[in-house]
Amino acid sequence: MSRYFFHLRQEGSTVLDEEGDDFATLEEARASAVTAVRELIAARIKTGNSVSDEYMDVMDEAGEVQLSLSFHDVIRSQLRK
Repeated sequence: MSRYFFHLRQEGSTVLDEEGDDFATLEEARASAVTAVRELIAARIKTGNSVSDEYMDVMDEAGEVQLSLSFHDVIRSQLRK
């Protein structure tokens, strides 16, 4: 198991995930990140807020970015389904 951290980045500021979560693979961490981004987007839409192009950066324990998800890319991929 590896620990991954899910940081939210927007317009020069970052909200750090200081706890992280353990996953067997990076793909499992990615799936969790996509679900979290979808939930954040849905909450903003429900409250009438706009969805800016934020990013969720998934980092490993060494502090290396393993992947970065654009909120707008997640929306686009959902609309293609």
